[in-house]
Amino acid sequence: MDSLQQLPNIGAVLADRLRRAGVDDAGELRRLGSGRAFEKIRPELPEDACTHTLLALEGALRGMRWTAIPQTERDTLVHRVLG
Repeated sequence: MDSLQQLPNIGAVLADRLRRAGVDDAGELRRLGSGRAFEKIRPELPEDACTHTLLALEGALRGMRWTAIPQTERDTLVHRVLG
């Protein structure tokens, strides 16, 4: 079982939100993908945290800071998940 907090972009607060939503470890996050994991925690997020949180999850899965994800890929992900 890989710790969520060992992944880039995931600190104590986001890890806690994921666990409360049933995403208990990095393996489960990988299985779900960023979009589905985000949808599980979205109801408890402040409105201004949505985009950054989604990108943080995607970056965690890629093993990089979310700011390193190319802008076109960020835009595509945000449009696909947030509409």
